[in-house]
Amino acid sequence: MKAYILSDMDYRTEAYTRLLSEVKEALRCFEIEEKPIGRGDIHYCVGCFGCWVKTPGECLIKDDIANINRKMMNSDVVVYLVPVVFGQFSANIKYALDRWLPNMLPFFETRKDGSTTHPPRYESYPRQIMIGYGGNSDNEDAALFIDITKKHRSDVEVLIDSGVKGQVSKMFGSISLKRVCGGPL
Repeated sequence: MKAYILSDMDYRTEAYTRLLSEVKEALRCFEIEEKPIGRGDIHYCVGCFGCWVKTPGECLIKDDIANINRKMMNSDVVVYLVPVVFGQFSANIKYALDRWLPNMLPFFETRKDGSTTHPPRYESYPRQIMIGYGGNSDNEDAALFIDITKKHRSDVEVLIDSGVKGQVSKMFGSISLKRVCGGPL
């Protein structure tokens, strides 16, 4: 089984280093590949919809996102180590999340709560786990981060690092680390 760890190179703090070590330990039975994203490594989504219209499933912007999306889609588990900045993703992680769009279809579906989403392009997707961290995160920032993440991706596990050693292994023990059907709606 394969795991892919996506992180923000610009937020390599002590918390990040500890979390990365704990995630690797929790996923020790997986073939693990890491991808730190730094400022300028990938471009932000320009909303051109070329990934749906001109080159279905592939972004028109020529940077490393095609490789990142391919590695993610060929993994069983994708873990995002996400610095929480004012209750939000850091810019580098946000760019990567927005550029996930080619993996979805250009149509709209209505969820049970009345919001809309794009249907999946593929039969299955990797289990996605987002671990938010940051020394200045308070309960309000954590709640906002969880709320925003869950509203944008329903098949995602969202965890907030509390700084307790061994927390990741405990959390991973309660999560299915298998691919999910139907995609991250």
